[in-house]
Amino acid sequence: MTDELTLMLRLRHGDEGALAELYARLGGHVHALAWRLLGDREEAQEVLQDTFERLFRRAHQYRPELGSPRAFVYTVARNEALSRLRARGARPVLEGSEALLGEVPSASSGPELDTRMVVQGALVRLSAHDQALIHDSFFLGLSHGEIAAAHALPLGTVKTRVRRALARMRRTLEGS
Repeated sequence: MTDELTLMLRLRHGDEGALAELYARLGGHVHALAWRLLGDREEAQEVLQDTFERLFRRAHQYRPELGSPRAFVYTVARNEALSRLRARGARPVLEGSEALLGEVPSASSGPELDTRMVVQGALVRLSAHDQALIHDSFFLGLSHGEIAAAHALPLGTVKTRVRRALARMRRTLEGS
């Protein structure tokens, strides 16, 4: 069985077989993520299709040094879902801290659960204020302007704090 990095590299060259294998591996997780964000199974199916279509057209944008292929696929799906929500003026349906990391895989999924725990460990090392900014930005899909208004902070301050919090998380994760 081919690893996901090799599949993404093959996809860069237009390999439809690589796309099919990525879909077989990640399609269920992408659909579940979209459904949790949108609250609508039919729309989640559309996001699933749009995600893999976009992956096929834009595989050249994937940069291995920035993250795993799985994270790239999930980011594309999340952005597709959030675009739909913004278009209809809605917010993600995720609520509460159990949705902080947008967990889609079941508790029985080993590597995904391990990754989630490592990322959550990096997140909890941030100050409560920085955790809230990261949560609002990445898990609620708020723009920096919306976060600034919600927290009564200048826009530049929000951008700087989010960037610094992500840098701290990256350093923590690189040390893991």
